[in-house]
This record gives sequence, structure tokens and C-alpha cells, in this order.
Amino acid sequence: MIPRQEKGMRIDCSSSNSFSTVKEAEQFFTVAKKRLFNINKWNKVAVLPSSVFRLASSDGTPLDRQAQEGDLVRIDILGPGLPSSNGYDWVRIEEISEQTTSEMQQVAITLRPYIDPTSTSHDIAHFFKNIATSTILLKQTDREVSVQYAGRNEVINDQNEKIADNIRNTLIGLTAKLGGSYPQWKALIAGILKEV
Repeated sequence: MIPRQEKGMRIDCSSSNSFSTVKEAEQFFTVAKKRLFNINKWNKVAVLPSSVFRLASSDGTPLDRQAQEGDLVRIDILGPGLPSSNGYDWVRIEEISEQTTSEMQQVAITLRPYIDPTSTSHDIAHFFKNIATSTILLKQTDREVSVQYAGRNEVINDQNEKIADNIRNTLIGLTAKLGGSYPQWKALIAGILKEV
């Protein structure tokens, strides 16, 4: 469910909760899964201030529903925005995979950098190249529910047509590679697992 690391940087973080019974863990998995698929509320779910994520259709129109494979996500990151795409980064939900057995259930969402659907440019509108992926894996086994974030193949996107984009991507990409994105993803997975 997590793409293989081949080049560039990688980032991993995880968190888990234990429950008194398997039934409680299964019920909480359902709650956490709704949080995972409600991308428009990720910045509210995160236990720290974070980037703002907005689910969108293939033409960039905002959507108010649970995420589906093929949807786009517009990201307003903490920091300078991408000049050529009105300040936003874009990713596509490349894959949603689910697996259930008698002993566990798990679901994963994998995001990949994408073009700005509202622009005529074919440049990737993200500080990482589109070989990079971000996967969030939610899993329930026995009395435990866990979430793992896996960033793979994080290579800075510094070959866009516009020089201003390349400068910005290099600055944000270096910050992310030095661990700047870790607190955001850690805060999101902690929020997904937060018991109310």
C-alpha cells in the first residue's frame, strides 16, 4: 500500500491507540476513516496549525464530499505559495486501497504532485516532482488502531518553466527535506487518532 522508495528523501511518522476491546477499536477505526476521507477538514483535525487542504474535481472545482480516487487536492501550505498557480500546490489522489480480513482492516490514501487544473501550464504545481508520493495508512488490528504517514521519493521540483516557481520550490522543498513537513504530518495523524 506504500510505494517503494527509489530516489530522493523519505519521511515516516506513525501513531497508535489501544482500546479495551476489539469492538471499541473497530468502532474507532470507522471514526478515524471518516476523518481521513474528509480532506476538507484536515487542517481542523490536525492538532497543530497546518496547511489548508481543499478537495477538488479534475477541473479544480471545489468538492464537499468524502475523497475518491482520482480527485484533486488544492493545498495552501504554510509559507510562500507557488506563483504560477495562485499560491497553491496541487496533488492528485492516485490510489485509495482497502483491505479487510478476519484479523484486521486497513485503508490507505496515496497522493501525488499534479498540475494546476485551472492553468494552461503543464508544469507540476508542487514543490516536489511527481515521482514523490504521500501515503496515509490507517489500520486496525485486534485492539489497536494506528496511522502511518509515508512520504516517498521526495525530489525538489526545480525544473519548471518559470524561474520564480523554481526558486520557491527549492526553498520550500529544502525546508521539507530538512524536516519542516514532519510536524504537519505528525499533527494530522495525531488528529486522525484523537479520541473525543
